[in-house]
Amino acid sequence: PNVSDDGTEFNVGVIGLQENDGNYVIPPGVELEQLNNNNTIVRQNEQSLVVNACQLEPEDSRAVYKNISVDMRQFKKLRMFIHAEEGITPGLLDGDAIAFIRLGNDFTQNYYQIEVPLKVTAGNSLDPAVVWPLENEINLPIEVLEKIKSLGISNGTLGNIDPIFYDVIDGVLEENPIAEFSQYTLGQHRVAIKGNPNFGDVRTLMVGIKNSRKGFDICTEVWFNELRLSDMDNEGGWAAVVSMDSNIADFMNISATGRQSTSGFGTLEQGPNERSREDVKQYDVVTN
Repeated sequence: PNVSDDGTEFNVGVIGLQENDGNYVIPPGVELEQLNNNNTIVRQNEQSLVVNACQLEPEDSRAVYKNISVDMRQFKKLRMFIHAEEGITPGLLDGDAIAFIRLGNDFTQNYYQIEVPLKVTAGNSLDPAVVWPLENEINLPIEVLEKIKSLGISNGTLGNIDPIFYDVIDGVLEENPIAEFSQYTLGQHRVAIKGNPNFGDVRTLMVGIKNSRKGFDICTEVWFNELRLSDMDNEGGWAAVVSMDSNIADFMNISATGRQSTSGFGTLEQGPNERSREDVKQYDVVTN
């Protein structure tokens, strides 16, 4: 894109059930939170982040970000609902706009990126399955992020200037790197890695849109909703302590202690995300 002559219009806002009643549809499976206030059930609001971009040039992108602190190691999937529609300028086709999530230690040197091409919703449907198509949902096994980092280490590509992209088809990682703007199909995920990010200590989060349409600007409105981690690993661990004192006549005294705990071990008061995340072995021997 020509940065010096960039006429892209970019706006960020929210759309919700209370502010836009009749024009907003809750994603499928999402239930409104309810609070009991003086014997009255109060239904809470439900909102989505809205990103508008017009005159977005080919292979250009726009995004919003925030600083967070999340440990993703106890979960198995990253998920999010996404809706796309035409902006004020018509002509948006399926796959023209790509939604992406960027997360990691920072936004430029150490991050993972997850992408999905967007199916465009036309008209004013109130059917959640139409407004929030299954093809647009990000539903990525987190183990894929582990695999692309392992591939980057073995191939020596983590230090590349540009991120390395891989296709994920039906949740399965294709291990051959591909070009960033190569052909997508609806429902297909794409992941990338740059540097040495650590999803056990995610400190930055970015969501945005990219233009994959060759030779044409696009205008689109995209809703992002319910970015979440699912399938928590709540399997417990175990711990043991062994001690021994031995006396060999008047010649020697031996005292030995051993401790071991496995990943997932914790007290009854601790939740799954607060428990131990490593296997620990400790031992000591004292002789006299």
